[in-house]
Amino acid sequence: MLSAIVRSVSRRLSSWRRSIVKRTQVAPRLGAVARDAVILEIGGGFNPRYRKGPEHPHVYHLDHASTEELRAKFAADPASADRADQVQPIDFVFVGTPIETLVPPELRFDLIYGAHVLEHQVDLIGHLQSIERLLAPGGRVIEMIPDLRTCFDALRYPSVTSDALLVHLKRPSVHQGKQVFDGLSRAITKNLGHRMRGADFEGVGHVTSLHDAYHAMLAAEIPGEPYHDTHAWTFTPESFRLLMIELRLLDLIRLVPTYVSPQYGNQFCAVLERSALGLAELPAEAVHALERERFELGKRLRVI
Repeated sequence: MLSAIVRSVSRRLSSWRRSIVKRTQVAPRLGAVARDAVILEIGGGFNPRYRKGPEHPHVYHLDHASTEELRAKFAADPASADRADQVQPIDFVFVGTPIETLVPPELRFDLIYGAHVLEHQVDLIGHLQSIERLLAPGGRVIEMIPDLRTCFDALRYPSVTSDALLVHLKRPSVHQGKQVFDGLSRAITKNLGHRMRGADFEGVGHVTSLHDAYHAMLAAEIPGEPYHDTHAWTFTPESFRLLMIELRLLDLIRLVPTYVSPQYGNQFCAVLERSALGLAELPAEAVHALERERFELGKRLRVI
C-alpha cells in the first residue's frame, strides 16, 4: 500500500515538474526559430519537430535510411504503422562517414536539432565536431537528451570523458564491446519516462543475462561485425555539462552549452553554440572559470 502511494506521488511530482520546465524553459527556446532559418533535423523518424512546409521552408532532414526505407520500417511496426506517412523526405542518408561530407559545402545551418539521437552515436566527439562544422555563423544546436535515470538505463552510470576519448581515437564504424556490454548488461525491464526512485524498481529485472551481454561484447570486437544499436552514451544534465567542459578544455570542440535544462519527463534539453575562440585564444580567466565549473560538477557527481 505504501509503495503504491509513493509511486503515485512520484508520478504526480514528475508530471508537474515536466509541465513547468517544458512550458517555461524549453518551449520558448524551441519556438524561437525564425521562419527563414535554415534547419537540419537529425533522426526525426516519424515524429519530426520541424517539417518541410510554409512555416519553415528551409528544413532538411538527415537519417540512417532513405524516405522509402524509413516509411516501410515504421509501417511494419504496429506501434508506429499509423504514423509512417509522417516521415519527411530525407535529404541526407547517414552512411558512416562524417555528416558534413553529406552536405554541400555552401549549405550551413542556423539550427541543428536532434531528439534522442546523441546517445546512439558511435563516435560522440566526432559527431559533435561535425555538427559544429555545419553551423552557420551565429547558429545553434538543440539536443533533446534522455536522462539515464528515467528509462531502461536507470542502473547505469553516466558516460565519462575517457570513454568518449577512447572511441574517438579508435574511430570505429560500429559500437565497440564496452558500449554494447554496458547497454545490454544493465538494461532493465521498465521504461517509465520519469525519474525512477526506490518504489519504482519493485518487480524490475535485467533484460539481458550477464553472459549474453558478455558474448555480445566479444562479438562486437570482431572486425566487420554489423552495427548493434544501443544507448552507447548515458547522461544526466550535470554529467553532460561536465563532458562538454572537458572536451572544450582539451580543445576538441568549441561548442558551448549556453543552456542545459533540469531533467523533465524522460529527458533534458541542451542548447549549444559555437565559440569564436579556440582554447588558446580564451582569456586566462575564462579558462580558470571552466576549470572551477569542472571541479564543482565533479563534486556533484561523485558517489557518496
